[in-house]
This record gives sequence, C-alpha cells and structure tokens, in this order.
Amino acid sequence: MKHAMGDMSVKEVREYLKENQTIIFPYGVVEQHGYHLPLSTDIHNAEVLAYALAEELGCIVAPCLNYCFSGGMLPGTINVKPNNFSNMVCDIVESLVLQGFLNILIVPGHGGSESLLHLKESLRIQKWLNPALHKAMILFLRRNDFSERAKQSLDEHDWHAGKAETSMILANRPHLAMIDQLEMDTPEIAELLREDPDAYQKRTTFSGLRAEVCNTVQRPEIQVGVMGYPEKASAEIGRLNLEDAVKTMVPPLKKAIEMAEEGRKTGKRIEIIDNEKLKMLKL
Repeated sequence: MKHAMGDMSVKEVREYLKENQTIIFPYGVVEQHGYHLPLSTDIHNAEVLAYALAEELGCIVAPCLNYCFSGGMLPGTINVKPNNFSNMVCDIVESLVLQGFLNILIVPGHGGSESLLHLKESLRIQKWLNPALHKAMILFLRRNDFSERAKQSLDEHDWHAGKAETSMILANRPHLAMIDQLEMDTPEIAELLREDPDAYQKRTTFSGLRAEVCNTVQRPEIQVGVMGYPEKASAEIGRLNLEDAVKTMVPPLKKAIEMAEEGRKTGKRIEIIDNEKLKMLKL
C-alpha cells in the first residue's frame, strides 16, 4: 500500500477511509544543528519515524509540516511563533478529522518545549470548543514516553545535534551527514548546554521582578549550538534507536486505536481525575 498521503489521489484516500481512519502527522523545524548536520535534521528524523510506524500500523502519513519554533538564532534557523505554529496544526488536525480521520498520531521531530506545550494545550481547547472533534483521538508520539532507551539518552544529557540525532541521520540519511565538519563550542559552553539545554537562552529584565516579561536572546558566545555528544554517534546506533522506537511504540498504539474505536461505538471514556495525571497530560 501507499503510505504517503501526498502521493495518493482523492479516490485512493476515499477508499482508504472506508477501512482505516488512522493517520500519522509529522512535523519538524528548520534550525541550527551544528556544522555536521543539516538544518532539516528534525524534519528527516520525524519523517523516518513516521513512515517506520506507518509500515507496522498499516496506515498513511500526512505531509510533514517543516516549520515551528526553534528559539535558536544562528544562520539558517527559521522561527515560527508557537501560537502561529499551533494554529496551523490545529487547522490541519481539524481538516483531517472533518474528512474522516479519527486517530491522529502526531510525530514531533523537534522537542522544543515552547512548541509542545503551546500545541498540546491549543488542541485540548480546540477539542473542548468543537464537539465535532470529540470523536477524534490525538496522540503525541514522543519516543521517551514509550522507550527506556530514549529516556537513557536524555539521562545522559544528549539533547540536540548530539549522539542520538546524529546517529539517526547517519543511519537513514547518510548523504546529509557532514561528520568531517564536526565542531563544538568551547568546552565551557558545550558543558553548559549539556547540563541545561535551555541555557542557550540569555534572559534579562529591568526590575528582577517575577511579574516582568523578560528579554530573551541566544547567548552570543554560542556559535555552533551542539547539546550532547555527536562524536559518539554511529549508523548502528541510529538503526537500533529506530528499531527500538517501533518495537516500543507500536503495541501500545495498536491498543490505543482499538480502545478509541471501541469507545466511539460504546461512548466509553476514561475520566482523568487525578491532579498529578492532569498535570502530566499538559506536557
């Protein structure tokens, strides 16, 4: 079967919807990824995972949205404000649901907290205000919510353009890797960024009061922007990471889709009343 929705015709999508209402929607960003990776790294990694999941789930993949909010300011980075990004995704999701897609699996290629937090809350409110979307199940498929291997990578402070992301490009888009160009910021800056990925931001206020909206810039001493250990990357690690993602994500996704389909028939829902769980759902 075809997995790329963009390669399908109207007739093919219509026939698909008669049997399957699941679609994967990946998004990425055009942003700084050091000197050894392309600006499109997050786009490629999102698409690779999306199509690997689609193969196992027997579903299709919507065209990738290539823009969201990075926060980086090095040359080549394109920033789209989180509210504009969220509005775009909400429109896309609404369009998909109204034509019959009921299981929307969002694959974020970019892990920026600003975009994720804004988008998830925007979609929750959109579903709140539009009863036509109540029948839809929308899932955010972050690897670290499913995989211990992915969590370990984060525990090792490998964040951005590091071992994991570089390995994925080496395994799946090797022609785009520029390992011979690998450079890091100064040891002090590199370690600062490993310890806190948000440390690339320099925030200042006039008053020091919590009430004031701060000014934010990227620290001018950052010239490369790698947050992790790209020197440890390999194509083999990339292959293992993708295999692990599919292995750990597909079974719970199949179960979730089954539960959603049953819930739409019976009206059954799982009420979330625990405050801690409610907080977790917002992220």
